[in-house]
Amino acid sequence: MIERAKSFYFFGFFEGETGQQAPWILRPSITFPIAFAVVGLAFYVSFAVGGISERGVQSTDELDEVILSSTAFGQGLSLFLSGVRV
Repeated sequence: MIERAKSFYFFGFFEGETGQQAPWILRPSITFPIAFAVVGLAFYVSFAVGGISERGVQSTDELDEVILSSTAFGQGLSLFLSGVRV
């Protein structure tokens, strides 16, 4: 059964079905580091020229105030109840 499994061909980008070696430019030891370097360089250039920036202060509305005040009330109540011993 192992010999039969070894004879199966699984599709791959870097080798041919005949077993011949891929051209040097398509070897994973070359293509993957080049791909990571290109993506890293693109990120650095985008950040350096101002393409990536912080948005600034987050705006708040009435719902934020309600949630924050109810959370503060709930925390205060739980602190109060934890101090009360029965």
